Amino acid sequence: MAREVKLTKLFSPINIGKMQLKNRIIMAPMILNYNTPQGTISERQKNYYLRRARGGVALVTAQSATVVPHSNLLPGHVTIMSDEYIPQWRDLATAIHDAGSKLSIQLTHVGREGMAAATGQVPVSPGTIPCPFTNEQPRQLSKAEIEDLIIKFGQGAKRVKQAGADCVEILGAQGELLHNFMSPLANNRADDYGGDLDGRAKFPVEVTKRVRDEVGPDFPIIFRMVASDLVDGGLTVEDMKRVALKLVAAGADALHVTGGPGFDVVYLPHPSFYFSSGTIVDQVAEIKSVVSVPVIVVQRIIDPVQAEEILQAGKADIVALARALLTDPDWPMKAAEGQLEDIRHCIACTQGCVDTVLALGQGTCLHNPEAGMEKEYEIHPAPEPKKVLVAGGGPGGMEAARVAAVRGHDVTLCEKGGELGGQWILASKAPKKDGFSEVTRWTSRELEKLNVKIELNKTVTPEVVEQLKPDIVIVATGAVAAVPKILGVDRKEVVTAWDVLAAKVGVGDKVAILGGNMLGCEIADYLSERGKEVTVVEMSQELAMDLGVCRRPLLLERLTKGGVEMLTSSTVKAITDDGLIVEKNGEEKNIGIFDNVVLASGATSVNELAEQLEGKVPKVYVIGDAAEPRKGIDAIAEAARISREI
Repeated sequence: MAREVKLTKLFSPINIGKMQLKNRIIMAPMILNYNTPQGTISERQKNYYLRRARGGVALVTAQSATVVPHSNLLPGHVTIMSDEYIPQWRDLATAIHDAGSKLSIQLTHVGREGMAAATGQVPVSPGTIPCPFTNEQPRQLSKAEIEDLIIKFGQGAKRVKQAGADCVEILGAQGELLHNFMSPLANNRADDYGGDLDGRAKFPVEVTKRVRDEVGPDFPIIFRMVASDLVDGGLTVEDMKRVALKLVAAGADALHVTGGPGFDVVYLPHPSFYFSSGTIVDQVAEIKSVVSVPVIVVQRIIDPVQAEEILQAGKADIVALARALLTDPDWPMKAAEGQLEDIRHCIACTQGCVDTVLALGQGTCLHNPEAGMEKEYEIHPAPEPKKVLVAGGGPGGMEAARVAAVRGHDVTLCEKGGELGGQWILASKAPKKDGFSEVTRWTSRELEKLNVKIELNKTVTPEVVEQLKPDIVIVATGAVAAVPKILGVDRKEVVTAWDVLAAKVGVGDKVAILGGNMLGCEIADYLSERGKEVTVVEMSQELAMDLGVCRRPLLLERLTKGGVEMLTSSTVKAITDDGLIVEKNGEEKNIGIFDNVVLASGATSVNELAEQLEGKVPKVYVIGDAAEPRKGIDAIAEAARISREI
């Protein structure tokens, strides 16, 4: 049953300058690497924007467009540095308008975060302090170059207006050039563009003035700024309250407020589930308290009720959604219609979006594999409805069943356990990951609405298949914990991480964990939270290397605070009565006796069913961990693809 909540403020109109928005939900800019290598808008990128526009968002903010050559964060970054790019932006603006939304184009220069491999030149900066993210020594901009960039930002804004966009946004956050000038973390110059806060704010203020001169008095300007750098030695909220007043006086019609120093501490501007939702709302409220223009809040606004409460409390005037819309483009429409339970919520795993993009891949979403594949993944009715049996109710099996049912197939899903979710249930048990249950919550609800036949506590065997006589079997039977070949691994005190998380076994006060990837580190976190004395033993030189930059530092910090001993470059040789024997640097040593040894060293596919069905069913597909042990994002993506083909 949908929750009865009146979202009156969220769906009231508001003006930014002379531009009226139909509601108070805007799409925040997000680099997803969909553009072409030449820096132009691809059809894929256009379809992504249009899908969000059709979902009810009031304003779509196109990702940061560069105003001069060699100022891109990643290869092929979109640009608006000359008139030749205006037609593509005009086409996008027309399409966005036809879809019922408005378009804002964000202007940027990457500054010291630019990598020579991406930009083709040495990064530039207000000062000489290297960016901790790239470790590349920047070149300090001359005064003449600064003055030329002010002109170039103005020209870029003029092109935004000529392209038929409704608004221009100036990027003064995310660790890029205008932010570099404001922050003492990057600006150590001694002239009038450095020094005290007034000097450091001079460049962004002059850029804003120039943009206002170029677009005229009536064209809306949004300035994206930080509420603070969120780290010691950086910009503070009090600093940014002063800067906010300067920006408004210079011509900004609204302030879009984020936080964090940039990609050097990427988990601050892109918070994962280790942070509470609405991480910087109170700091944004401080900025709002000193200005009269609308203030936009961003960062982990995931729920319409939460958004309404922020607006009703007067902490912001507009909410900006990035990952929330990546996960569910219909978030605004569903909220407006009161269908809150139907919203597919972002779980802040950062895998498909931030991690993939920083690895130079094209962004996607664990929970929504259609993201970035809007045209290719349109769900069409099956040419011939078939009887489909899905064996396994983990996230991959559930997604396969959902899409197959939407396409009109007659779907039965059998799960050997007593609830849907498979190993995803265990993933939700790790500290701070309870939000991961959202994946099974949403998909289970969809399966129920689609009348998929679900049989729990039922293992699919050849006999079951013979009884049901399906046309297609999708084997999504998952995996079991791998057991390494170590002397003593069969001892009674040796257990698996999966069994610990499932509460099938208890452990004593002193525990060794064999394996230091994500699973090993998360089970260490889980046990240290419960007061256990934990030691992690890992063969590699580093722990949790299968995690991205938004999660890994925070998990390792939790382990350190929890007193977890971390032994790297160490190989377990034997588990004996006298203790755990480990080899490091060619030497063996006994690291002590443990009450329990927990295995967290991978998984082994369970796919015997596929072999048993060979020649007995017209078509058999093997997906997810049953095909090869991987992450949940891979299982769901594979299920999404295959279920569109059957």
